[in-house]
Amino acid sequence: MAEQADALDLGSSPVRDGGSTPPPRIRRREILDYNILNESKIEKEVEISVPRSELDRQIDIETEKLRAEIKLAGYRKGRAPVALIRNKYKDSLKAQAMDELIQTSYATLLAEKAWTPAAQAELLKVEEGDPIKICMHIEVVPEFEVKDYLNVEIFKEPAMPEEFLLEQGMNALREQHAMIREVERPAAVDDYVTLDIEVQDGKDTKKEANQRVRIGDRALPDEINRALVGARNQQIKDVKTGDKNYKISIKKIEEKSLPQIDDDFAKSMKFSGVEELKTKLLESVKSQEETRIEDNLKEAISKVLLQRIHFEVPKSLIQTEYEKILREYNMPDSDSNKERFWNVAENRIRFNLILNKIAEKEHLLVSEEEIMEFVNRAGMKLSEQNRNEIIDYLGGILRREKVMDYLFKHAKISEKSRIITPKEAANDTHTLRH
Repeated sequence: MAEQADALDLGSSPVRDGGSTPPPRIRRREILDYNILNESKIEKEVEISVPRSELDRQIDIETEKLRAEIKLAGYRKGRAPVALIRNKYKDSLKAQAMDELIQTSYATLLAEKAWTPAAQAELLKVEEGDPIKICMHIEVVPEFEVKDYLNVEIFKEPAMPEEFLLEQGMNALREQHAMIREVERPAAVDDYVTLDIEVQDGKDTKKEANQRVRIGDRALPDEINRALVGARNQQIKDVKTGDKNYKISIKKIEEKSLPQIDDDFAKSMKFSGVEELKTKLLESVKSQEETRIEDNLKEAISKVLLQRIHFEVPKSLIQTEYEKILREYNMPDSDSNKERFWNVAENRIRFNLILNKIAEKEHLLVSEEEIMEFVNRAGMKLSEQNRNEIIDYLGGILRREKVMDYLFKHAKISEKSRIITPKEAANDTHTLRH
């Protein structure tokens, strides 16, 4: 008996952004003998039985393929005796044939059961008898129904006052043109600190020099942010977070200096004066406010549908989305971040799956022309190697955006008074859609 425990690379990639990936396009056997050992809506453990003769037949196929490709001493290419090739390459021929047999069986199983894999299957073991028994663990996208997704009632908040919008725009403009200068005082929140850092994680030690961080940046562990407040130049700080120990050497402290927005500043920005700058800035921030309100309405639709449509989400999809969120915010994997973002990741995947299902039900398609128009606007370059993958990826994103526009168009929108502060609305980053 030969046993294996690997992730199968079967030509079907995991579901991306909640989309679905078709089974691998390889030849399938007509009849599959299998037994489902354990099963839930998202996990399957299956034992597939394949006659030994199937392996022998596949070895014959692999032998002929190899025979046509190689040239052995004393024989012309493609003319070497089959028996010689079998004897010389028997191990590799058998391995290749077994791999093809497993792939074929897996593809047939997915087709017969109409399963959409959520991740690469895990090969648990292979028993070489007659029949050959292939045991694998498969995580699948669950089946679920979508309903009650049209005429969703949502409430539209009024726009923020123009005075507030202009003030926010002015503050953002000052931040964009801020000057950074070195200071000798103790470090404070929002200061920039240049430091050398040594991280010890168990037996592993990692050193990084001349790292520039901002105190209060949420990408930093809370313990490090607290330790940096009040720190002085040339000071050394020892910080512990979970299982990691940090040795931090302070090398430079800098503060941010914001400019005054006056006529001189406006003229440096190619405006006639500060009044013209404010007029143009107000137009821009009002447009951004309209976009924010529409995004909030779509976010409200997201939350309603998540409350109405329930199903279990494969853990591998949640893990992939969780890691994507960490990359978005440049954050490390930690217990606190997992507690903070795991449910966000799960809801993102759940909602994307819901959108894909609605797209199928409503026949909302995205043409290749629409995808290529997006590619051209974004200035993206496609190669022969990445073209199909990128088109598939972008098609999924554009399809879900099309569904959101469809849901928004069919929603019931009512006016309401503001129930959150402008600061809360402006700083809300926990969106489900992405």
